[in-house]
Amino acid sequence: MIAPLIKPIRLQGGTFYTFSSASEDLGLTFNNSQKKFKFSKFALLNIPDVKNPTLGENFIGLSNSPGAFAEIDGGKTINDYFAESFQNYCLNLESIISSDEFYDPSVDRTVSERVFFKWLKETGAIRFREATVGEISSTIYGLRWVEEAENSTYKRVVRYIGDINILNSVRNNFNAFSEVYIYIPTSHGNTPTVLFDTLSDANYAPNRVFTNQPANPLAAEYLFGRDASTQQPAGLSTLAFYDSDGFTFTVSDPFGATAEYYSYNTGTASYIQEGLPGFQWWYANPIANTYFLEPAAFGDATNDKFKIESINKSVEFTRSRLDGISMEFRPEVYAGINNVATGLVDFGKFNETAAAQSFDFNAVLIYYDLYDPANPSNSTTNLFGVLFLDNFDPLPAGGGFIPRFTKYKPNSLTGDNGNSYAFRINLKFDVNTQDTAIETSINDYNPYSLQLYMEALNEMNQAVTILMDNNMLVNELQIKFNELQDYILTDVSAEELKLKVASLEDSIVDNAAIFANTKNLLNLIQRNYQEITNIYANKTSVEMSYNLDILQNGQGIFLDKNSSGSVKIINTSQQFNLGTRPLVSVLNDFAANPTNYGLITGLQDFTNYLKITDGSPNAPLIVDRDVIIYVDDTVKTWEKGQVYRISFVNGVDLDNTNGKFNFIIYSDATDKLNTGFPYSAEIGFVTYLDFDKKGNSPIIELVCIDPATYQFAVDIF
Repeated sequence: MIAPLIKPIRLQGGTFYTFSSASEDLGLTFNNSQKKFKFSKFALLNIPDVKNPTLGENFIGLSNSPGAFAEIDGGKTINDYFAESFQNYCLNLESIISSDEFYDPSVDRTVSERVFFKWLKETGAIRFREATVGEISSTIYGLRWVEEAENSTYKRVVRYIGDINILNSVRNNFNAFSEVYIYIPTSHGNTPTVLFDTLSDANYAPNRVFTNQPANPLAAEYLFGRDASTQQPAGLSTLAFYDSDGFTFTVSDPFGATAEYYSYNTGTASYIQEGLPGFQWWYANPIANTYFLEPAAFGDATNDKFKIESINKSVEFTRSRLDGISMEFRPEVYAGINNVATGLVDFGKFNETAAAQSFDFNAVLIYYDLYDPANPSNSTTNLFGVLFLDNFDPLPAGGGFIPRFTKYKPNSLTGDNGNSYAFRINLKFDVNTQDTAIETSINDYNPYSLQLYMEALNEMNQAVTILMDNNMLVNELQIKFNELQDYILTDVSAEELKLKVASLEDSIVDNAAIFANTKNLLNLIQRNYQEITNIYANKTSVEMSYNLDILQNGQGIFLDKNSSGSVKIINTSQQFNLGTRPLVSVLNDFAANPTNYGLITGLQDFTNYLKITDGSPNAPLIVDRDVIIYVDDTVKTWEKGQVYRISFVNGVDLDNTNGKFNFIIYSDATDKLNTGFPYSAEIGFVTYLDFDKKGNSPIIELVCIDPATYQFAVDIF
C-alpha cells in the first residue's frame, strides 16, 4: 500500500474522501463468503474553523505538528492546505500503519477511524473528558468519554449519529455505482450525548512508533511509497507531515530564515526555550520522519498546551492526550437510550427527545459494518470515508471555514418549524455482473414517505434509461437521413451540373492550343526565371534597393545603416552589465539594521556585476551581523540562465569575535510568490564557512534556473 494522492476541496459541491483500509473489507466481501460488507451508520460533524486560537479555542491549526509547520507558509489557498493536511498526515499515517511489518490484516477493525480522530486532535480540533454515570448506562461497559462541554472556547465536533436508511445499486448502459442515502428527519435534533471509546489492538496500540524507512533514504520525508519524482496531479505537496520531523526538537522555519523550537513544560505549564532544564514535547525522544501513538495508555483525556515558534511564525494550541478514539454506536451503552423509564431503543428516538436541539454541521462520516451472515450480532463498525459538504471560505483575519448547514428542530412552544436534510453519495465499486438489486432498510422511526420517495426515484431512473436508449436510436436515424439527403438530386441541381460540365468542355477546347504545345510554355517560364535571377544578382540595368527601416535596435544590439545597401550588426553588451553602482561599500552604502547590513540594488539586463570594496589589503572588513543584498526585480525581471556575480576587493570576515554570520541574497520585490512579504525569495545563502574556505573573498555567482519559482544555483569560486 502507498499513500494516496487526493484532489483539493472542490470549489462547488461536496468532496468525498475514502479511506484506503476500506479496500481490505471490500476484498473480504468479494472473496470470502464468511464476511459481508454493509453501510450502516453516519455521523454529522461541525468541522471547526481553520485559524490560530487566542483563548484556547478548538480551532484547526494546520501548522500544529512539526512536520507541517514549515510547509504551511501562506503561498496556497486554504482549500489546498486543508487537503494537504488530510493527505500528508491522516492518509499517510493510515498507509504507514497498514504497511507495517507487524500489521495483522485479519483483525476486523481497521485503523481508519482512530487515525482520523488522531488527526483531528493533533490539529487541536477536538478534546474530551471522561463520561459521567448519567451518560453511560452501566459501569460494566468500562470507561467512556464525551467531548468537552459547549462554551465560549469549545464547540463540539460530532453533533449527530444516525442509521443509513437506503442503499441502492444502479447499473445501466452508461455506468454502474452504488447509492448511499442519508436522511435526517424533521423531528430530529442533535444527538444529546455522543460517547467515545478507546480501542487498542495488534495494529493500533500504545507506545507504537511508525517510522518511514524506505529503501531510498532520500524518500523518507515524502509520503509513504512516494519520492521526489512523484507528481501530485493537483499540485499539492508530497512531503509527509510527521509528528517528529527530525532527530532533535527543532523545526524548519517556513520562510527559510532559521531553525527554532517547539516546547512545553508540563510541570509548570509554561513555555520554555529548547535546551533549558525541563524541556520536553508530548513524546520524549524525537525520531526523524515518525508518527507516535500515546506513550503510556489510551485512556488519558488530559489536555496540554503546546507552542511551536520561529522568527517569522508562532502557533499555540491545546492538545488532548486521548488516543485510539472510536465512536460508540451501541445504543445499550447510552444512559439516555438504555433506560426503562424512557422506553428508547435506538438513536432515532434519542434524537427526538427534549434534550435534542437544533445544530450546525458541515461534514459527514460514513460507516459500514463487517459481519458474519451466520451470526449478524458479531459485527464490527469501521469508518469508510468523510464527506466535506462545501469548500472553505476565507476569514478576514486569515484562515477559513466550511459553510455550515443548520438543522432546525420543531419547537411546539415557540411554533418554530423544523427542516430535514437528505444526501446521496454515489460510490463506484460495484463489480457485480448480475442484474442490479435494491436493498431498502427502513427503520420504524423513518416516515413512510421516504420509502415512497425511493420507489419513485427508481421508477424515474428506469424511465431515464429508456429515454436515453430511444434518444440514441433517433440520433442514428437522423444521421442516416442526412446522408441519404445529400445523395438525392433535384431537377434544379441536375440542370446546374449540366451547365458546369458544358462550361468545362468549352474551356478545354479554347485552350487546346496551349495543351497541344507545352514546350513553348515551358521555355517561356524558363526565360522569366532567368530574368528574375539576373535582377537579384544586379546583372541588368535594373537596380535593387532594400527597406532597412524595418530593422530596429534591440537590447545589446546596435544596427549601423550608414553604408548604402548594407547593415552592420554591432554587439553593445559586454560580458558584465555594471549598472549605476557596480562598486559598493558595506559601511557606507548598506543600511545598518539591528540584525544585518542591507542593500537594495536594481536588477540589470544580462549578466550583472557587484563588487564590495571594504577592508584593506590583508585585512578584510570585520562585521558584527549578517550581510544581506536585496535584488530589486521590479523593473527588470529575472530571465532563465541570467547570472549575477558578486566579488570582493579585500573580503569580509563573517567568523570573528563578534559571532558567526552569513551572506544572504533575496529577491521577489513584488511578491510574485504570494507569501505576503516583499523579498521573500531567498536566492542565495552563503555561510561563514564558505567565506573561510575562500580566504574571506569568494566570488559568488547566482544562476537563475527557474524565474517563475525563483530557483537559483549558487556557485562559489
